[in-house]
Amino acid sequence: MSEQDLASYHILVVDDDADTRSIVSGTLGVLGYTIREATDGAKALEMCSEALPDLIILDVMMPVMDGNEACQKIRKLNGGNLVPIIMLTARDSVKDKVSSLDGGADDYLTKPFHYEELQARVRAQLRVRDLNLDLQRKNEELQAMQQKLIEQERQLVVGQLAGTAAHQLGQPLAAILLNCHLLKTLSPDDEKHSRAIEAIRSDTKRMTEMIEELKQTDPNATEDYYDETQILKMKGKSSS
Repeated sequence: MSEQDLASYHILVVDDDADTRSIVSGTLGVLGYTIREATDGAKALEMCSEALPDLIILDVMMPVMDGNEACQKIRKLNGGNLVPIIMLTARDSVKDKVSSLDGGADDYLTKPFHYEELQARVRAQLRVRDLNLDLQRKNEELQAMQQKLIEQERQLVVGQLAGTAAHQLGQPLAAILLNCHLLKTLSPDDEKHSRAIEAIRSDTKRMTEMIEELKQTDPNATEDYYDETQILKMKGKSSS
């Protein structure tokens, strides 16, 4: 990774001891990372609320707000769950380590530390962070693709439904309109008047049956209509 790439990583060093902050910042700054500092957990939380760093080195024993409490609060920030947090403290008991790790820390390093070990742990946690961010991006892309496919499928079904309705209901609807026009020209005593009314009743019943059948049609069963257009295949009906 180039020096320019390392400078793009922002690391927050949180410790109430100025000497420790200076040592940690120098150890990581020499690699090219961009370093910010905070003197206690409350200040660290405030800085993280404004802009999350890419990684946090967090002391446990601090005034105002200790490291464990700050870690838990940072985790609740939007995106805070993806920021690697390395606890740095003089406490080295198993109980202390478990408490910090259970509280949300990703790693635990005791003082005094070797500078190469700190650098290695930071590199490792940043690699994990990058992998998690990449996985998150891929999941978001996958969800967007799935949503797009669902929308395309919905539009396809709507198109098939509209085509089916136009094809199956078009003929009886045209016949009804024709007979209605014919009724305007006929006398009620004319035999054709009665036949026209009966034809309207018959076609209306036929359309009602088609609509009911359409409700029960399998959306996956289609047939060719025209110009590579697919319509729903209704049971007992032919597209011809």
